[in-house]
Amino acid sequence: MYFPYLRGRQNELLCLRELVDKELLSRHIIPIIEPVRYSSTLFSTIKKFIMANKDIIIIRNPSVGNYNNDISGMNDKINSQESDTKKKQILKEFEENQRLLDDPHVINGYICDQIVINECLKKNISVENIVLINTDFSNLNSYEDNGDLLNAKYTIIPKDEDFHDVVQGNVIVLEDSFKKAKRNQDYLDNIDELFSKAHMTYSKRGYKGYSDYSIVGEGYDESGFAPVAVAIHILYFDEKKYLRVHHFVSDTIKNDYNTPKKFGEAMKNLIEWEHFNSIPKTYGFSCLLKYYEKGKFPGLGLTKKYCIMHHLELIGKYFGDVE
Repeated sequence: MYFPYLRGRQNELLCLRELVDKELLSRHIIPIIEPVRYSSTLFSTIKKFIMANKDIIIIRNPSVGNYNNDISGMNDKINSQESDTKKKQILKEFEENQRLLDDPHVINGYICDQIVINECLKKNISVENIVLINTDFSNLNSYEDNGDLLNAKYTIIPKDEDFHDVVQGNVIVLEDSFKKAKRNQDYLDNIDELFSKAHMTYSKRGYKGYSDYSIVGEGYDESGFAPVAVAIHILYFDEKKYLRVHHFVSDTIKNDYNTPKKFGEAMKNLIEWEHFNSIPKTYGFSCLLKYYEKGKFPGLGLTKKYCIMHHLELIGKYFGDVE
């Protein structure tokens, strides 16, 4: 099983929704969403998974973004409406969204901290029905002392044998496989590198599945700006079936604010790549090619969306249930 860990940004949600809609998301993939906004896109994506009888993990205590503040401000938003009709409409949508979150296909995930651990130990949270997410080693002592009481549906841990030894049940290994550069032009220092072997090794090492942050990386940043260079990150399997990432960087590396031109340069480098013909032309990959062939720029958000789609489709092909 593969558990891609994605923040609930607009294009990451649309990526998942589109893959489900086109029946391109493998049954071996259960996405983890850490929502950053209480948005219609989030709930339309959840609804799409439910309708397709697919599971999705939604983190109920996100550590980044404005989701918690959006929820806290919902009552103020409802009460501030002067129109009773508008007030009833917002309340109805809120209640419908809560029902979606209660659906059996939606698995509650919790970023594990001492508060969550205490709630589990007090049995205020039904630990057997949730996913406990440990992104670091701070909870190791709690598992050493109470491992049998923290046996969740899935427990996600960093790659560490000591941690693995004390966690019971279905353990998922989490790695940040994407080496994010400070600047896009810095990818030129290492344009092709190993991304992961976890799809080949997780079972041998006693894990029930593996997780990573795709080509986004663990770090979260809400700021947006015109990049000095454009980089397109394409994953592929080498002859050993290792998953590698190649970074296609624009030739122009300066602040001329002509991002569409830089996108075209990066795509030209992709098409001229020696392995281009051997890369599976997934739906996500093909969407990038169509924009380039038409001389259009999809925007940086859609570019990242299609690269993530390509990654998830590749894993589906590896598991054998996506053509």
